[in-house]
Amino acid sequence: MKRLAMAGLMAAALLAVSATAQARVSVSIGIGIPGIVYGPPPVYVAPAPVYVPPPPPVMVIPGPVGYVPYDPYWRERRWEQERRWERERYREERHYRRHGYRD
Repeated sequence: MKRLAMAGLMAAALLAVSATAQARVSVSIGIGIPGIVYGPPPVYVAPAPVYVPPPPPVMVIPGPVGYVPYDPYWRERRWEQERRWERERYREERHYRRHGYRD
């Protein structure tokens, strides 16, 4: 029995050794080169010529010259108008104070 067990163990060891001997690592590098392609040369069509007319000449016409006289009394009228507004405001405030309107 010992011989039979020993023979079985040897057979199993031989099978295991042969399986590991067949194990290998393969490395493959492939460069896919396309086939030769031939095509007609590209077609170039010249664009139609474009005519751009020159810009029109620039014409500058000066505006009319006008004279506006200075009014020397403008400041005095403005001063009188402001005084009138101040008097009216004073009267309105006095009216509101007399009749009981408060801010």
